Amino acid sequence: MESHPLVYIRTDGNETIATGHLMRCLSIARALKKRGAAVAFLVSDDTSASILQKMYSPDEIADHSFPILELRTDYRSLDREIQTMQGILSSHNVACLLVDSYFATPEYLDILRQICKVAYLDDLQAFDCPASLVINYDFCVDESFYTKADCVLTGCAYTPLREQFADQPYHLWEQVKDLFLSTGGTDPFHIAGSMLKRLCASDDWKDVSFHVLTGPMHVHRAELAVMAGKDSRIVLHEQVSDMAALMSTCDLAFSAGGTTLYELCAVGVPSVSFSMADNQLPGVKAFDDANLIPWAGDIRDNEIFYDDAVEKLTALLKNPDARKKQSDRMRMAIDGAGARRIADAILAK
Repeated sequence: MESHPLVYIRTDGNETIATGHLMRCLSIARALKKRGAAVAFLVSDDTSASILQKMYSPDEIADHSFPILELRTDYRSLDREIQTMQGILSSHNVACLLVDSYFATPEYLDILRQICKVAYLDDLQAFDCPASLVINYDFCVDESFYTKADCVLTGCAYTPLREQFADQPYHLWEQVKDLFLSTGGTDPFHIAGSMLKRLCASDDWKDVSFHVLTGPMHVHRAELAVMAGKDSRIVLHEQVSDMAALMSTCDLAFSAGGTTLYELCAVGVPSVSFSMADNQLPGVKAFDDANLIPWAGDIRDNEIFYDDAVEKLTALLKNPDARKKQSDRMRMAIDGAGARRIADAILAK
C-alpha cells in the first residue's frame, strides 16, 4: 500500500453548479495517478457520477482508473454526510482526502482531518479553512487569511489544468479567422446564441468562424444547433478531448469566468471575459486587474453587456499588436503545470 497511496476526491457537478469542480479534480487525479497513487471519486449522486464518467478517456474507462462511489447524499449539505465519510475514511488507509465543494464547512473539514490528511480547493475565502492543505489559485491571495491550515498553496502556479495545457505551442496570426466561444456548461442566459447573432451580423466578423463549446447540460443546445445549421461559420464542439489543441487553432476567445480563463492563458489565446455568477466575479476582476484578460462585465447587471463585449472583441480583432502583447503576458502568467504541483503537495509526507 505504501507504493500506491490512496487518495479520495470529494466533489460534484450538475446543471446548477456546472462541471468545473469535476474537471479540475480530474486533472489532479490524473497527475496523482502518474505519481503512483490510487485515486477514487466520492460524489453525491448519479448525476455527478454520470457527468464525471463522460469526462474519462476510453483508456481510463477500460482500465477502471478512477472508481466512483455514490454517497446518495445532498450535494448542498455536506455536513449531513460527515458520519458516512467518517466510516469510509476510517475503513481504508487513506493518504489524503481532497475536497472541492462550495458547500464544505469548517466543521466538515475539521472533523475529517482527525482521520486523514484533508486538502481543500478554495475559491471563495468564505471561511478560514481548518485543513491539512489549502489550495487557492486565484491571483493576489492574502495567505494570512488562512490561519487554521497546516499548509497553504496560493497563486496561479497552482491552477489545476489538464496535462495537455503544459507547453502547448501557439502561433498568433495577423488576421483573425477563428473565435473560441465558451459560456459555461449550462449557459442559462443564452449568451452564446445572443453573441453569435450580433457577431454573425457584423461586417467586421464576416470572415470569422465561431467555435462554440456546448454539451449535454447546455440549456440552449438545440437552438445553437439550429443556428449552426443555417450558418456554416458556426461550429459546435461537444466532449472535446483535447481542448488545448482546439484553443490553439483560434485567434480570439470570449469566455465566462472560471478555469477556462486559466486554460486560455496557458495556451496564449487573446481573450475577453464575462461573468454570470457571483463566484466568477473575483476571478474575472483579477484577470482584468492583472492586465491579462479584459472583462466585458456581468450579464446580470449590465444593460449594454453585449455592446461592451462586441466592442472589446472587435478592438482586439483589429489590433494584431495588442493581441500579440496580450498573448505573451498570458503565457508568462500561467504555465499549465499546476495539477502536477498540487499532486506533489497532496502526496508529500
